Amino acid sequence: MGIKTWILVAGRQLQTKIKAFACRKVLTHGDDLHLGARTRIWAPSHVRMGNQVYVGKDVHIEANCRIGHFCLVANRVAIVGRHDHDFSAVGYPVRFSPWVGSKRLPSQYAHEEAVIEDDVWLGYGTIVLTGVTVGRGSVVAAGSVVTRDIPPYSIAAGVPAKVIGKRFDDQATIDRHEAAIRDGHFRFSERGYDHCLIEPALPLADSLHS
Repeated sequence: MGIKTWILVAGRQLQTKIKAFACRKVLTHGDDLHLGARTRIWAPSHVRMGNQVYVGKDVHIEANCRIGHFCLVANRVAIVGRHDHDFSAVGYPVRFSPWVGSKRLPSQYAHEEAVIEDDVWLGYGTIVLTGVTVGRGSVVAAGSVVTRDIPPYSIAAGVPAKVIGKRFDDQATIDRHEAAIRDGHFRFSERGYDHCLIEPALPLADSLHS
């Protein structure tokens, strides 16, 4: 590895460590986390990430959430609160309406969260609201707004996001996929995809399908 590549890798690793440390009051995470440049993480109570989570650039996580293992959160994704401010409160201008994280005016929604299960890809610019679950193995298309639950292994798109397809055709394929991940070996590299450890527990030819 050349000196330029070493500096790049070290810089990206340091970036993640600094951001994670700065968010330590709310953020817990597993192994091999990547946090992209200018990503903002904030929540009333918690942000929990599993192992092998990649968070791209300019991502805003501004609400409680749980993100599972092996998730890919693309650039400019936002996870935001459905009840961030109570604009129905009489006598409060919206600028000063009761805020979900307030200790002065505790909110019934202070622990509301978004759940992103394992092996999910949130495409570029996706917005996910609290109170929803994106089921494991799902793919959400770029620019979608997720306002309701997405079933496991769905492909969803639109505003609001709706299921438009399936990632795999049958349960047998899903079972093989999950077994291959469970028994495989994976590790992220800041040098790029071709330097990652990617060893699913089945032959490559069996992984690819039309």
